[in-house]
Amino acid sequence: MVARDHVKNMIKLHEGYRGEVYSDSVGVLTCGWGHALHEGSEIPLKVNELLFEIDFNKAVDNAMKLVSVRSIQVDDVRFAVITDMMFNLGYKGLSKFKNMLAALQSEDYVTASREMLRSKWRTQVGKRAEKLAEMMETGRWV
Repeated sequence: MVARDHVKNMIKLHEGYRGEVYSDSVGVLTCGWGHALHEGSEIPLKVNELLFEIDFNKAVDNAMKLVSVRSIQVDDVRFAVITDMMFNLGYKGLSKFKNMLAALQSEDYVTASREMLRSKWRTQVGKRAEKLAEMMETGRWV
């Protein structure tokens, strides 16, 4: 049999690497070295764990950036809320919560919580928003 590494390298060369999701020549979403992302395709747990870890670390870094840029002082529970929202919404999305962020700058956690519950995001995530809003208001893990 032909050396596996030689064949792998040949395929990688032919496919080319793309670090973002793109549509291939026939419209199939693809990433990496030609990995097709078909609806219903199984993704191994190890791959999902790695993707989660990357996304989680990005959310933590962006949450730290957000509180630093806006001079927000929060305890661990409220930072966890911000990180959870960052994971879900991204930096750009969470930055749109202007009233909530202003309340956090004033350490007005009741208003911050209310602003979370007044958002369109609440209708999108339901119980998650309610739990996070309670954590924001009380500073306690729920």
